[in-house]
Amino acid sequence: MIIKIVFDDNVIQYISCSTKVARKINCIQEDFLNWIFDEEQNIKYWALENGERSHPNYDANAVVEWLNNVRFKRGIAKAKLITNPLLIVKKTLYY
Repeated sequence: MIIKIVFDDNVIQYISCSTKVARKINCIQEDFLNWIFDEEQNIKYWALENGERSHPNYDANAVVEWLNNVRFKRGIAKAKLITNPLLIVKKTLYY
């Protein structure tokens, strides 16, 4: 299933994931935000200012990583970033 992720008017990305995951994506969005804002769990997606972490800096790659390695790490169906969706977008997330 294709999910459109809108970060702002200029940044729109798409991911592909299983139907099971896509159906839950709006419900688990808050879990993703808790993960991305957790400074201790997530160093990779934080912007640095003067050598200090200042705020999360992420895109759809972070969503894919979280789905595959944190939320559904035992699942077989993995999410992936896609550039040109050939199928119809079924869900849209706004960040």
